[in-house]
Amino acid sequence: MVTAVEPKAKSRTVLNPSPRQLEFKTKVERIRKYINTTGLSGVALSTQALFAWATAGGDNSLNHASETGIAHLLIKADHIAVLSNNIEIPRLTAEEFSGIDTDNIEFWSCPWYEDSMIPAEIQRRIGRPPHVRWGSDVGLPGSVKLGDDFAALTYQLTESEIERYRRLGKDCSKAMEAALDTVRPGMTESAVNGAICKSLLERFVRPFVILVASDERAYTFRHPTPTLKKVKKHLLAVLCGKRNGLVVSLTRMLHFGKKLPDELRRKHTACCSVDMALNCATRVGIPIKQVLAAGIEEYEKHGFGEEWKMHHQGGPTGYHPRCFRGTPQEERLVMNNQAYAWNPSITGTKSEDTILVSGGGFEFISSPTSAWPALNVKIGSKTYRRADIKVQD
Repeated sequence: MVTAVEPKAKSRTVLNPSPRQLEFKTKVERIRKYINTTGLSGVALSTQALFAWATAGGDNSLNHASETGIAHLLIKADHIAVLSNNIEIPRLTAEEFSGIDTDNIEFWSCPWYEDSMIPAEIQRRIGRPPHVRWGSDVGLPGSVKLGDDFAALTYQLTESEIERYRRLGKDCSKAMEAALDTVRPGMTESAVNGAICKSLLERFVRPFVILVASDERAYTFRHPTPTLKKVKKHLLAVLCGKRNGLVVSLTRMLHFGKKLPDELRRKHTACCSVDMALNCATRVGIPIKQVLAAGIEEYEKHGFGEEWKMHHQGGPTGYHPRCFRGTPQEERLVMNNQAYAWNPSITGTKSEDTILVSGGGFEFISSPTSAWPALNVKIGSKTYRRADIKVQD
């Protein structure tokens, strides 16, 4: 037995569409242009990332450990539908499409104990292969798996996405710094992780990735998942915070003692300089391999020429912590209104925030607040604030 939440009987003209409605319209237009160009009859989006992108921030997640969500968005040239089971559709309709005109969206549901039939329902609406080709981001039966060319549709952010991103960046910066202000020697890395997660969740930001390393672990591992080890003198903490599908990445560090050791000071100063070399080289139309080359040159300038090989240096971001990594071979170009998160590291230290690139240059989406100590890095005629290691006696 199948049920459906019917669309409204009569469409209406929205005289003053919300920013979310305008963004949703833009996304549908991009998808339909892609469909027309590739000859596909439609696409089904099931991952959390692409569902959020296409619906201007809608959330189809339930199990955060699964990239596939609990609802599927089907877009054809003449039809839009959201398909899920009878548990999820009422909330999705009421909450996840708020601000979007749903007159021409069909919300279809089946009983929860029959939701294995949803892929077949999508196939029925699309048509049968081999005469019909359609795309799916999770490779639903009968579909063509959507690849990098479809993912590229998400790279250039709309104005409403940019505004959401700016708010998220500020909240992530405040959340991390507020959490680290509570850290004291003797706390475990796991407790620090908990403090960061709590601070994020209080600001309606989902912890997507949290890395914490204290003392020798910060010098040993580049991806340090939290343990029960206790903090003594040095702490490195990384977060990727997610809201409305968008992800902000940043790193902050603490040191307990009278002053920062000279070698750690030298490393962090060099790391911030590499960070700014990467950020300033990220210009619209520039090949990403050229951006990375600027960072490598700065590593060498400071006497750390091998450090870039020890960990990836970051790359484009948006609806993933990294859409793909910048490599010496990466030919793709920096786009207008595209977000990046570079994360250079030198053993024991790291510098990382999220930026937005436009024709006018770049802006920091996340950055150290005025309450957090900063290093001033001068590039040309401009001076930039980068997060310093906070020293606490």
